[in-house]
Amino acid sequence: MPTVTFEYRDEQERIAIERAVAFVTEMRSLAQAAPDGQILHALEAHALGAGRDLLRCSLQNAAQAGIDGAEKKGAPPAPARARAVSASSGAAGAK
Repeated sequence: MPTVTFEYRDEQERIAIERAVAFVTEMRSLAQAAPDGQILHALEAHALGAGRDLLRCSLQNAAQAGIDGAEKKGAPPAPARARAVSASSGAAGAK
């Protein structure tokens, strides 16, 4: 059996790769075990359940990685704007 090596950046990415490989393995096993005439139905059911879960987790992890990266960088420097004071607000003479 051929082997492959994956490089990953963090634990979340490793788990996503392992889940994707497991999903494909499950699909192939299911296709072999399904009764004649039921293969497509069995695969569609698995894809809708486990496939949706795989995509949801991948989306969550990717979004969280983006959020974490943005938080580490911090917000870009921006000029601070002074609050506009109008004569009608009554704030002009108050200190």
